[in-house]
Amino acid sequence: MDNLTTLAMTYAVFLIAAGSPGPATLAIMATSATMGRKAGVLFALGVVNGSIIWGMLAAFGLVAILSQFAWAFVVLKFAGGAYLLWMASKALRAALTPDAKAKPAKTRRKYLYLQGMALHLTNPKALLSWSAIIAFGVPKDASTGYLVALLIGCAILASLLFIGYAVLFSTPRMMAGYQRLRRKINAALAAVFGLAGIKLLASST
Repeated sequence: MDNLTTLAMTYAVFLIAAGSPGPATLAIMATSATMGRKAGVLFALGVVNGSIIWGMLAAFGLVAILSQFAWAFVVLKFAGGAYLLWMASKALRAALTPDAKAKPAKTRRKYLYLQGMALHLTNPKALLSWSAIIAFGVPKDASTGYLVALLIGCAILASLLFIGYAVLFSTPRMMAGYQRLRRKINAALAAVFGLAGIKLLASST
């Protein structure tokens, strides 16, 4: 298998892994539906940036070094679990708030970007996924140019995917649908984030 074929297959694997439902995609959808397109895009860009940071660490061997220190993964899992539980508490409060008292969320745009990046950087599954992608898609004789092409391609795919989610879920129809089902959607998000956070914390002990 030549390098171009391997690179194309790696892009396909990354796209499937990144597009599968998870905390990041759900958070992008919820942010877009509640706060609009600009907010959703900023959150999505933060997720993309976090993903590429993990990709660079995995591509240049730093994840392998990090894996030698068990305590580092424990710290990462605790941070990720705590962050997910914080997001679960926000969603739960929104679910318990009656429609008459619900107010649009007010968050500074720069914080939305940082929240998206923090969500991905504290997700150990993102780190492990990138490790698997690098192991699958990087030949032993791969050059630095090949690694750069892989990372740039994945960054473009992640941007198109996550920004696409933000655009889709910030359409008037989607936002109106969210408002009708606001409490149920937030209850579901609270359950997903809460279970994911508890699972991470439990796996750290």
